[in-house]
Amino acid sequence: MNILITGATTSKAYQLERLLNRPDEIILADSAELPAFLLKSKRFLKIPDENASSFVHELLALCLDHDVREVYPLRPQEIAGLVSARLLFEEYGIKVMTPADYSLEKSHD
Repeated sequence: MNILITGATTSKAYQLERLLNRPDEIILADSAELPAFLLKSKRFLKIPDENASSFVHELLALCLDHDVREVYPLRPQEIAGLVSARLLFEEYGIKVMTPADYSLEKSHD
């Protein structure tokens, strides 16, 4: 079982990685450009842009391909998209770790 943390180019991703304390199970991902040497590692993935209409489905496919069972989205647009798709991910045994009542309006506070 693997854990996917988005926002691999942010310090929050690495703080969360340390808090979870399961280094062998964590995959860091980002839609931003990652150095090629990181992408050669199995620890890093390039994910689709969170504003893409296919974001949810492409992320689900990546989760299934990499045996991901928990997703921790860190960017507001990722969270917003995945909150509404939580049930879809749960049907495949994947937990999306977001606040239940998250909305984009709250992200601007």
